[in-house]
Parts: sequence; C-alpha cells; structure tokens
Amino acid sequence: MYEVAVLGTLVLMLVSAVDYVRRAWIRETNPVPATWILMMVMMGLSFWMYWDSPRKSWTANIGVTAVVVNIVIILSGVIATNIRYRTLSVAFDKVQKWCLAGGAGVVVFWFFTDQPLISYALVQCVALIGYFATVKPLLKAERSTEPFFLWVAVLFANLCALYPAWVKNDPFSWIYLGRAVPSTILVIYLIARIKGKMRRAGELVRA
Repeated sequence: MYEVAVLGTLVLMLVSAVDYVRRAWIRETNPVPATWILMMVMMGLSFWMYWDSPRKSWTANIGVTAVVVNIVIILSGVIATNIRYRTLSVAFDKVQKWCLAGGAGVVVFWFFTDQPLISYALVQCVALIGYFATVKPLLKAERSTEPFFLWVAVLFANLCALYPAWVKNDPFSWIYLGRAVPSTILVIYLIARIKGKMRRAGELVRA
C-alpha cells in the first residue's frame, strides 16, 4: 500500500504536468511565467530545507519531492512555449515580490539558526501567501483558462501522499500537506464556480 501511494503521487504529478505543458503549447491556456517561477522558488526551498533535516526520505515526504518535479516540468514547458511564440516576459506583481522577499528572509533565518523544520514551516506560510496571487483573480473572474485537470490531479496526488506521511509520521510532510490540500481544494472550487457561471451564461445565450 505504501509503495502504491508513493507511485500514485508521482504518476499523478507527472501526468498533470505534461498535460499542462501540452495545453500551454497549443495555446489552450496562457500561463504566466512569474507565477511558476515563484512556485519553483518556494517548493525548491522546501525541498532543500527538508533534505537538510536528519529525517529526510525520498518517500515519506513524497508530496514535496513530486511537486518539485511537477513544477520543473511545467516551468520548463511554459518558458519554452513563450519563447516559441515570442511572448516571454517576467513581471512579478506586488504580492509575488513580497513572497520572494519573504523566501529570502527565511533563508537568512535558516542560515543563522540552523532550524530546517521551522524554516520549512515558514516557507509554507510564504507559499500560502503566494497562492493569494493565483486565487485573487479567480475571485472575480468571469472566465478561466486554468486547466481543471491539473488541480484535481494535484489534489489526488497530495491525498495519496497522506498515507506515506502517516506511516512515517513525517512532520515535514504533514506541514506541507496541511498547506497544500486546503489550498488546492480552494483553487478547484473557484475554477469550478467560474466554469459553472460560463456554462449557465452559454445556456442563456442559446435560449
């Protein structure tokens, strides 16, 4: 069961990343590079801090390991797509800039205190603020090109990661999943709400 949960997390993260890049490549979606750069920084720091701890394991905190692979694939694909269409530009909004500054501050704290668990928890707090940059436009949006499949797959991947976290009783994994699962559910809810509005609007037009 443990191995199945680990493998399920990895497969779901890989499949969702490839599908996301495919959609971006054919211009079905228009992802913003800055968003994925910020996510790469936050999750990269999380992975780095986890591996600085004595409890590090490739499988116990499979959620963080898998999400780093997921983001590397997506970020590479998003950059390649924007280069292909000559639309590559990186502009961070105010929230994202504050998140990057917060990440840098956590690294300084980690350097002086040598407390990977506390630093890791602080990075997850910064990542939670970073989600605000993704969620905020969805609160008032009338349309969304965010792929529903990506976020659903990520949710199921994180749910699979709960079992290894429980078996190994890994505090790093619990902190990550405690942030990731509710955040992902919120994004899914907002996308579903927008798509529901779009569907109802289409039905009214046809009527």
